[in-house]
Amino acid sequence: MKRILFSLVVLFIASVSINAQLPYSKMLNLSHDQLKEGHFKYDKNKNQYVLKKSNGLNNTVNVLSAINGQTADIKPHPDDYIIVLQQGLKNASSLTVTFYKDETFHDIQTWLVDNNIDVVETNSGKLIVQKFNYDNYSVELDIDKVGVSATTGRTSALVKSIDESYNIYTYTIYTGEPPYSKWHEKQKQKKQKRDEKGKKKDLDELM
Repeated sequence: MKRILFSLVVLFIASVSINAQLPYSKMLNLSHDQLKEGHFKYDKNKNQYVLKKSNGLNNTVNVLSAINGQTADIKPHPDDYIIVLQQGLKNASSLTVTFYKDETFHDIQTWLVDNNIDVVETNSGKLIVQKFNYDNYSVELDIDKVGVSATTGRTSALVKSIDESYNIYTYTIYTGEPPYSKWHEKQKQKKQKRDEKGKKKDLDELM
């Protein structure tokens, strides 16, 4: 009986720790070899690891459908995504996941509710931004609403108007360590030279 009770307690603790883990944060601590095994490609210039998944078959079908005058789904495939792991001088600086699947967004929202996370949300019309802090990380989730209408058909009699609107979700975890790479250093130097010449700053820099 004691063994059964102990096993149940262990399972409960394990489930709580899994539930409490920040979504996608486990990738921040992956080694170079682990990222390579996960098919991430390393960009030496920007010191980034990038993983892309694109449904090429879906794109081919869309082109063929358009040629034949049929309705073509021009929205990104819901299973497509891009993951960018930006490295700092010693550790990971940030992790950005760009995706299109509404179910994935709802999973993150459920995680926020289940873990009682306080979210600050701003809305500028087509762009919604959610920000929150968790486990020494600052996190931002952007929802960019893309409104697209399209027509299809080769003759006026066959022309149909279709709604191809979709959302672009961008989920970024910031560790607090600045990004570091040759590219970032060059960008800093360009900004410094521009400031030294007395050129006017961007509006965001003046905020």
